Amino acid sequence: MKKLVAIVSAFSIALIIGCASHKDAVRVYLPNENCKIVHFKSGSEPGGCNGIKWGAELSRLEGMALDRRDPSHGGVDFYSKPSEKFKCKNGPVIPIQFGFWKGKFYVWMVTTKGVAEWTALKDTVFSQFGEGAKPFRNKEEYLWMGNHATMGLQYDEISKTGTYYVRSTAVEKQMK
Repeated sequence: MKKLVAIVSAFSIALIIGCASHKDAVRVYLPNENCKIVHFKSGSEPGGCNGIKWGAELSRLEGMALDRRDPSHGGVDFYSKPSEKFKCKNGPVIPIQFGFWKGKFYVWMVTTKGVAEWTALKDTVFSQFGEGAKPFRNKEEYLWMGNHATMGLQYDEISKTGTYYVRSTAVEKQMK
């Protein structure tokens, strides 16, 4: 019996050390049992971005430059426009990416680099919309739900990047 306990203990220690030293370890997020759906503040739900309405046809917009194609979700093409930026209230100006599905405006997003940009973005979003739902206790992620849009804000501590996106629920329904 002592030999079995020693073998199991040695195996457990080796497993723990092996998992702790593995760079590509799977992150485990703990659900927030107290999380509730958070809606947009009255009158603040986005109807698009910078005058571009949800479902707008890409072919009718000028100055959009293709950045990348994302084959997930049925194929979303991301474009940028040099004049379109997201201004944080106390910080940086961040380029906006516009996502189109089958030529229809579906999503827009901004990506931060580093803690300072993330903090400025988070402060700006919380100031305008309030604190979103936090589905995980140990992850910096917030969600808002509306009648026409879903919004998310998340930070990755390992890569030190933040992502803020707003997407159209109507176009998302068409995608399904």
